Amino acid sequence: MREANWDEIFQRRTEEQAPAEDRLNTFLPWEDWLTFVIAAVCFLSVVASIDGAHWVNDMPSLYPIGASALLGGYLLSRVRRNELLLHPLALLAGASLVLLQLMAVVPGGTPAARMDNLLDRMYRWWSAVTQGGISSDPLPFIVLLLVVTWLGTYLSSWAIFRWRNAWLGLIPGGSALMWNISFIPGQFSYAFVVFVFGAVLLIMRMHVAHKEREWEHGGIAYPEFISLSTLNATFWITLGLLVFAYVLPLADRSESANQRWQDFTSPYTRHLAPLARVFVSVNAKKPITIHNLEDTLPFQGKISLSGKDAVTVDVKLTPEMAAFLRAQSFDEYTPDGWKVNVTGDVALPSGTRTESTDATTPGTRREVTINIKVEGGNNGALFSVGQPVEASRDAEVRIGAAPQDVQGLKPGDHLRNGDEYQVTGSVNVASIDQLEAAGTNYPDWVKPRYVELYASLPGRVGVKAREVTRGLTTPYDQAAAIEKYLRTFPVDYNVPSTPAGHDSVDFFLFDTQRGYFDYHASAMAVMLRTLGVPARVATGYVVDPLRRDGESDTFSLTERQAFAWPEVYFPGIGWVEFSPTPSQPLIKRPGTPADAPVPRASGERGLVDEPALDFAGLTGPPEVPAAGATGGGSRSWLPLALLAVAGGVLLAGAAGAKFAWEYGMGGMTRPAQLWEKTLRLASLGKLRARPSETPREFALRVARSVPDAGAATYVAASFERSRFGRKQMSEDEAERLESAWSALRASLLRRVLRLRPRSGE
Repeated sequence: MREANWDEIFQRRTEEQAPAEDRLNTFLPWEDWLTFVIAAVCFLSVVASIDGAHWVNDMPSLYPIGASALLGGYLLSRVRRNELLLHPLALLAGASLVLLQLMAVVPGGTPAARMDNLLDRMYRWWSAVTQGGISSDPLPFIVLLLVVTWLGTYLSSWAIFRWRNAWLGLIPGGSALMWNISFIPGQFSYAFVVFVFGAVLLIMRMHVAHKEREWEHGGIAYPEFISLSTLNATFWITLGLLVFAYVLPLADRSESANQRWQDFTSPYTRHLAPLARVFVSVNAKKPITIHNLEDTLPFQGKISLSGKDAVTVDVKLTPEMAAFLRAQSFDEYTPDGWKVNVTGDVALPSGTRTESTDATTPGTRREVTINIKVEGGNNGALFSVGQPVEASRDAEVRIGAAPQDVQGLKPGDHLRNGDEYQVTGSVNVASIDQLEAAGTNYPDWVKPRYVELYASLPGRVGVKAREVTRGLTTPYDQAAAIEKYLRTFPVDYNVPSTPAGHDSVDFFLFDTQRGYFDYHASAMAVMLRTLGVPARVATGYVVDPLRRDGESDTFSLTERQAFAWPEVYFPGIGWVEFSPTPSQPLIKRPGTPADAPVPRASGERGLVDEPALDFAGLTGPPEVPAAGATGGGSRSWLPLALLAVAGGVLLAGAAGAKFAWEYGMGGMTRPAQLWEKTLRLASLGKLRARPSETPREFALRVARSVPDAGAATYVAASFERSRFGRKQMSEDEAERLESAWSALRASLLRRVLRLRPRSGE
């Protein structure tokens, strides 16, 4: 007795089907519903990732928008009418759904009041976008996310079910998922695994569907349930590859996987960084480069400073000098942060002096020349100690209210990591007696700009300033009293963002009563302005003696030394720095009593009397661990359920490429791995190491042949120390090595791909 084959079984079933089932399949074919289920797995995993990231407060659920867009795209794709008639209908339906979601989160007593609130907030946000302003309102981000979710899911559904193009349909969801997880630190999210697993099944399903149509047109018989058998085989093969990739030593559990993933996704995050000024309310998911916006200083709420190299400075300071490395200052205060009002950028040829100070009181200022080495992409400003006076290379002076009102210096040409320059600055060394005797006879250009505040600043800020300075008459005594008061506010890098419609300084002084340098410096400047004392905020770095290279006067600073401080103007003396942030000591000015108590922040509000700290006691801001992220939707029920089916964490193709690239490196130290990768990348760029060359010789040849590849020498030196010196790397050395490798890899990849160097690196 012979066995029945597949064709006979399925042919028999086809002949026995009821006519009613055939009519049902005309509009609801079971294979399309199978495709729909797979597509839903893909795109709802993207929604889960974005929804679970909790980017802003009051974010409504994205599931209704995503599910309705996917279903709407499928149903309209089945209507055989002109696309120009269907898409406007879809857009109208999508706009209505988005508006309903927004009405649920916008406050207001009536629908009309909520609509007015929505339009007003969007108008104010757009004004900030077009006029270089700052916005901490989360509503525009919510609107953007809802619109993009609906539009991207609808277009994907249309591409899959109308155009039968799985690749085109997966692009919006894949791009959104990459964008989302590129801002989240840590390992790959479960939603990413679910998406790529479903994408493999969807691509295979669409490929079989194309083949079925070809067979039908050619009159070739095929089993009716071939889709299920193909998906069954694809499922188990993909699952096996994912499990195999998961157990590889170089999978996502390796110690450096997080760093490699950040390096890979940095191009996405870097290009979006300038938009931070109008999306301040978005919760940071990874260490960010603070003070990275040229003309704005937004209050960013929660931050986590990294150990990435910033600058190397060669300077000798004395205790009466403020140990601050200055980048630029900000003069216009807004509820969400500070802005720079530049009258113009004036060319400053090398060796030419600025008019940065009009000091007339003898002995109140001293010029200090520093040597700077550019690192970490800090190439948008020329740093100085004190007010910039002269630079060793062509520069542009950022002029404020008057020629002597120098906001900062910009390099006249492009600076790259490793470039060096000198800047001379005018540093305040005035005594307390000189500052108290300075008076209030300000130049005409000072008060119109540096006591200005916006009209609706909460009045209790000024009331608090007058309360703190009650009975004090001189600007210095008032500044010192406010400085002392603000040092009772503890340092906290995990503060919430300012609610929409609130003033940030007011929120800091009366609500959170905690913060970090941006908040302390801004509060002092604003409180002084309410008293009519000219003040502004400057940003840069703390010259931390703990970062000193040996016994020299060279300091290697990282982003953990980022800082902000207020500058107060005194007639006849110029701009004078103050230190209201308790993580740094008071500036020990001439005339300060040797046993003066230094107010410092403690766990409780109040003062702690400590001996006065001099320059040798400086310490950097405490390291605050990054707040835990949600893992891109890993806590949602959908990714967890789908993960149980998928059973893996990496895409098979990515695992294969990763295995091929890192084959043979499993037992190597990290420096040896990076040097081997350097050799492989250089070889792809037609730069092969010669048998007679040492690693350093080859690195020098790479540095000469490849633009911006100077980091090769550091990678080679680290490899030699690890290989031949058997020296264990310190944490700082490991961080510098990873930073050097990131820059070197980008340069070598550009050579391999024959791309020009990007400006700004």
